[in-house]
Amino acid sequence: MLSANSNEVPVLVVGAGPAGLAAAIELARHGMPSLLIERRTTLSSHPRATVLSLRSMELVRAWGLEAEVRARSAEVDPRMLESETLASAAAGTALQVGYPSAEQSRMISPTTPACVAQDDLEPLLLAHLRAAPRSSVKLGTELTGIFFGTDGARADLRDVRTGALRTVHARYVVAADGARSAVRRALGIPLIGPDNLMEGYTTLFRAPLWDVVGEHRHLIYSVTHAAAPGVFVPAGPSDRWLYGGAGAPDDHRTARLIRLGAGVPDLPVRIEQARHFSSGAQIAERWASGCVFLAGDAAHRVTPRGGTGLNLALHDGYDLGWKLGWVLRGWAPPALLDSYEAERRPVAEYTTARSADPGGSRRAAEQEVRADLGGRIAHVWAGERSTLDLLEPGLTLYAGRGEPAWESAAKALQARIPVALRPLDPVAARAVGAPAGSALLARSDGTPVGVIPTGAEPVASLRAAVAGVARGRCSERPAKAIGSRSVDPAPAPC
Repeated sequence: MLSANSNEVPVLVVGAGPAGLAAAIELARHGMPSLLIERRTTLSSHPRATVLSLRSMELVRAWGLEAEVRARSAEVDPRMLESETLASAAAGTALQVGYPSAEQSRMISPTTPACVAQDDLEPLLLAHLRAAPRSSVKLGTELTGIFFGTDGARADLRDVRTGALRTVHARYVVAADGARSAVRRALGIPLIGPDNLMEGYTTLFRAPLWDVVGEHRHLIYSVTHAAAPGVFVPAGPSDRWLYGGAGAPDDHRTARLIRLGAGVPDLPVRIEQARHFSSGAQIAERWASGCVFLAGDAAHRVTPRGGTGLNLALHDGYDLGWKLGWVLRGWAPPALLDSYEAERRPVAEYTTARSADPGGSRRAAEQEVRADLGGRIAHVWAGERSTLDLLEPGLTLYAGRGEPAWESAAKALQARIPVALRPLDPVAARAVGAPAGSALLARSDGTPVGVIPTGAEPVASLRAAVAGVARGRCSERPAKAIGSRSVDPAPAPC
């Protein structure tokens, strides 16, 4: 574990939300120490988000946490049910909100989306990070000043409970400190786009609503009752729910609206907490400055439409974490870090525009899943494991089983980036993009970085492909259009 008193850290992660936790977890997975600080002494107990997308669950699976997340999630239809009240759910209409069904998911992924509360997910990620051998976490520690230089950043920290001061030097900084990011302000980076697009409140409460909806279990419920229009969202498998409405939160008034929306006049309701929210659709003018990188809400703000904020943040942190890991381990040049914004920004632009669209919640799954999964390799079952499960922290080479030339080439390779050979059944190899005699090379996030064709000399071709990655060059891959926008980035340093 990184010493809690060390004044030198490879990476300082500011903020223990989804982006910061994901970045620190990926750094640990790549064997790199980090110091994660969080001003709060405890994580939030308000479930601001309640759904993990297909790609988010693939990341959770890669971290070995899928079973634990499933234990905290509710089994639901990933569509929104629109009805007059929850009691009339049987007469409601199911509407797509961009998440694939279990049947659709199984065709393209080894997992499925999950209905899990953010305040259940974050402690799980935090515990996983704390168990990592080379990570340090300091809750109740605020950033009071930061100074940037050519060799990194000096950060002044303060323990909010004792007032103790500390200064650390970090080679890189991940600013995952939220929409009001102090690091972003220190860098003078503005947010571009409209603010205050949606305003209202969410109330966390307990009530036996699963009994009310019966077999009609959905990810979200839109209630159209004339006197109590609003949204009900399950916060996991228990009787915890969120109610969203307009105006100012008032416990007595909200309890009355919940009963009206539920269609159960004597429903027992216990209000736990309420939060006002004001959201915009904004993106930071740039996501990096020297050694500092913005992630999550510090880099972009979205409205609740589509339920994408948590997932965007996780994906940012994951992408930045493995790329920092590669650079710090000497597997790739610092130019690799240029691909962070180049690859993530188009996705954020697409999703931010969706969240600004008044109809942005209602999107077909086949459209939104492409933005979610990006350009990763295909999921194909190789025995009991997916091709995604076979990815290693370095490079992974997929080739048909029974082709000894690739095994010999991998063994003969002398490269600074480790390459793991994954022999596949010939049918699986073809499905993943490596038909007979060829091989596919992929980054640790599953992005293809080279296809070595049939007939190429294995040793020389593999050596050249790996050297190209080490120099920051990738094979080009076409962008995939989603609607009128492209969310697979143009080729960037890899």
